Amino acid sequence: MLTVYIHGATASATSFNYIRDIVRGDDLTLEYDSENGFQNNLEEMSKIIQRQRAPTLFFVGHSLGGIYALSLAERFAKRTRGGVTISTPYGGSEIAPFLKHFVPFNRLLKEIGPDSEPIRHCQEIDLAVPWCNIVTTRGNSPWITGANDGVVTLASQRCHSGFEYIDLAMNHYEVLMDPETVNIINERRRRAEKQIA
Repeated sequence: MLTVYIHGATASATSFNYIRDIVRGDDLTLEYDSENGFQNNLEEMSKIIQRQRAPTLFFVGHSLGGIYALSLAERFAKRTRGGVTISTPYGGSEIAPFLKHFVPFNRLLKEIGPDSEPIRHCQEIDLAVPWCNIVTTRGNSPWITGANDGVVTLASQRCHSGFEYIDLAMNHYEVLMDPETVNIINERRRRAEKQIA
């Protein structure tokens, strides 16, 4: 089973270095530039996955990377065995529609609002495999209304129906350096591998 890692916006694959050092097995890190546009990035990632010989896939995505992960899991539904997303705003960013008035050429802000196509589509995806989102509950950005992890709201992280949610008391970035995150990923991967056997 190939574990596919997808980083958050403005980050890189190195954000998973800690996790990948502990989670063993074949893996693939996908990178993207938000300014290329969601659909363009999704097409490029799909081509890379298509070339992989692994018969089964398990996705791990952080923040916006979780939106990509879910979209890719839908595209590769026959090969996907599950996934763990981390701090993923399935309800989008409530502040994005406001901020895009100040930076109207920023493509990311246009594509992460609650009414954007990528967010709306993700809310409609219904997978037949186990999927969970680690909800990061500690943080407090004064620019975001409602309880948040310093970047996205807890409500947005819990927005998709049908997923398992696991709350961890850390902020949006600390979660990538925490042993409990690794434990959750390893446990979900073990469950997925048992389904294959």
